[in-house]
Amino acid sequence: MRELSPDNKVCLALGYFDSVHVGHRSIIAAADSYAKSHGLFSAVATFSNNAYKLFNRDEKCVYTYTERLSLLDGLCDFVLPMRFDARMKNSSAEDFLNWLFSRYDIKAVVVGYDYLFGAGAKGDAELLKKYCGERGVECIVHDKIEIDGTRVSTTVIKTLLASGDVESAEKYLGAPFMLTGKIVHGRGAGRMFDIPTANIKIPLDKLLPKSGVYGAECVIDDERYFGAVNVGGRPTFDLSKTVVEMMIKDFDDNVYDKNICVYFRKFLRPVKKFDTPAQLSKQVREDICWSEK
Repeated sequence: MRELSPDNKVCLALGYFDSVHVGHRSIIAAADSYAKSHGLFSAVATFSNNAYKLFNRDEKCVYTYTERLSLLDGLCDFVLPMRFDARMKNSSAEDFLNWLFSRYDIKAVVVGYDYLFGAGAKGDAELLKKYCGERGVECIVHDKIEIDGTRVSTTVIKTLLASGDVESAEKYLGAPFMLTGKIVHGRGAGRMFDIPTANIKIPLDKLLPKSGVYGAECVIDDERYFGAVNVGGRPTFDLSKTVVEMMIKDFDDNVYDKNICVYFRKFLRPVKKFDTPAQLSKQVREDICWSEK
């Protein structure tokens, strides 16, 4: 995904876009459509770090910055990464806009109706429209998006993921919830049962769904496979530390140090302690065949 250059004339979608949900996608699509019809490039501004930490909120991101770049690829021409630090947090709404417009060649802006910015969140869509109007810049304020009467928001998605309801979360996200990471060496238990297992190193700021076993798909080296992913401890082996393990169906390759993308499709069962490893092996073999049922 290419970073925005000061030389590019753009229609800019402004927001955090931390979950790239269907509401975010609608805003981005509006920016891209406007750009194409006015001879501009489209760009999406998003924070490159976990902005919640600056507000002393112990919150994780639905999607990391790297994951957002992957999701935004094809939705817009450029991304504008912004690091949310103390200076940005304490900048007034007008100072933030002055910095943004002096640095980039912005011809139009698209935001959601509830967009807030600047110190104390005192800047809103109306202030932005006034600011843009004074500079001859088009400002498009996008209406809210609802699904089944519920406003689409990152908060709703986080609540669904916390309950393990990845199927409902998919409706709001517009795509299956996913995570990416590097495959690292684990305990080798999967191989012991002749079940290929990818132990995934997850960034600290990445939000994980409720502990459990999920029907999933994964992509390794551009190839897609079915299987099941375990999020949580491994009580059968008396291990309580939360890990993410993808058990892969019909796979037999050395994947250590490779990148993997896991798509969560369905909650299968809670994590549980089995009396013997053999019983666990039998259950995992059923879990990885979830797509055939």
